[in-house]
Parts: sequence; structure tokens; C-alpha cells
Amino acid sequence: MNSGHLRRSFLTLLLTTALAATVSAAPAPKMEKEDPNAPVSYFKKIRPILQGQCQGCHQPAKAKGGYVMTDFAKLVAGGEDCAKDKKQAVVAKDPESSFLVQQITPKDGAAEMPPKKAPLGNVDIQLIRRWIAEGAVDDTPANARQRFDADHPPVYQRPPVVTSLDYSPDGSLLAVAGFH
Repeated sequence: MNSGHLRRSFLTLLLTTALAATVSAAPAPKMEKEDPNAPVSYFKKIRPILQGQCQGCHQPAKAKGGYVMTDFAKLVAGGEDCAKDKKQAVVAKDPESSFLVQQITPKDGAAEMPPKKAPLGNVDIQLIRRWIAEGAVDDTPANARQRFDADHPPVYQRPPVVTSLDYSPDGSLLAVAGFH
């Protein structure tokens, strides 16, 4: 071994030891104990379940059954089946009347939703039921709400930075990359 290699090995060992000592000396983060009687948070508890299990098929780009679950108002209203049967997907304070609950609750071991996947776990279903029974409140923080869409584009104070630009072969569409 040459001296340069030994020196790098020693420095690597020294830095690794220092990092390990720093990490072990750092105080453990305090874990907040969750109050089991606190209202169920849509933003912290329900939205992650829906994102992981439902929004792959029920989002604006692929709204199966006309149901969009990425927008709270559309989540509550429901899709084509709800409109056809004059039902509401989420009926605040009434999980039994909520079409969403009917769709995710297994009957004979299978649930309507999600199709071709295992039904949601009982804990998740009970959490959704409890959230609806408590009033189905949208507690999404203001800074986490979608502010821009095709009907409400951002208003720039200065010209926006355009990092990439392309158009369709027939010239009818223009694509612009950038923030919002």
C-alpha cells in the first residue's frame, strides 16, 4: 500500500468514528404520544391511506368511475355511481350512508374497492369510519392546498423562468417546463 492510500483510509476511519460518536451522542427525538381521543385528522391519517390505496386510479389524469379523490370537495361528492344513484361518497357524521365506506368494507372477504388488490385493513377502515362519524373535517393546512390549476394559473410578478420548451408535431400544443 502506498502512503496516499493509507492516509485516505485513516481519514475515512477517523471521519466514520467521529460521525458515529456524534450520532450516538445526539439526544433521541421526543416521540409525541398521540391522544387516542383526539379527532381523526384527514390530512395526517386519512389522506395517506387514500393516497396509497385509491388515488392511483381516482385522480384527475385517470378518474376511474369519474371519481377524483385528490380534491377534497370531489372526494366528498363522489363519482358517476354516486351521481347515478343520488348518493354521496362521504356523508359527514353518517358512515353507514357514505358510499365510500360501502365500497371499502369487505363482504365475504372481498371489497369493491380497491379492485384486484387486498381490501384495506380493518384499522384503516375503522379510522375512515371514525373520521366520517366525527364530521369528515378537512384539516389540510392552507400551505398544503393546491393553489394552481388549469382554470386558476399563477399570476407572476416577473417573467417566469422557462427551463424547457417543446411543441407537438402538428404545432397545436406547447409544453413549458417550470414551477407551476
